[in-house]
Amino acid sequence: MNAENLLTAENPYETLGLERGADEAEIKQAYFNLVREHPPERDPEGFKRIRAAYEKLRAAGERAETDLFLIDERDVAFNAGQLQRYAGQPPAITPETIKSDLIALEAVLLMEEVIVGR
Repeated sequence: MNAENLLTAENPYETLGLERGADEAEIKQAYFNLVREHPPERDPEGFKRIRAAYEKLRAAGERAETDLFLIDERDVAFNAGQLQRYAGQPPAITPETIKSDLIALEAVLLMEEVIVGR
């Protein structure tokens, strides 16, 4: 799967009307319901969008790769007022902060690997 296509494409969960984390049965049901509403002979463009979304989510491997590149809109919102300087000591390093930092680093490394094509 091409990382650039994933970054510019719409969210397949939204296209299929699903919450992130939907299971295979929910994905398949949503796909078939939407295909009935947008058959290829009546709505070829709608069908293409639905099919592309389904292809990104239909199997666990594709879904995991898609989830890696999806940006949750709640995470994108930036509020400069939330930035703060610490007058004293910075917050303590906890196992949770270490884990979240490692997950973020792994995501960046995986994205770099896909884009660079190593």
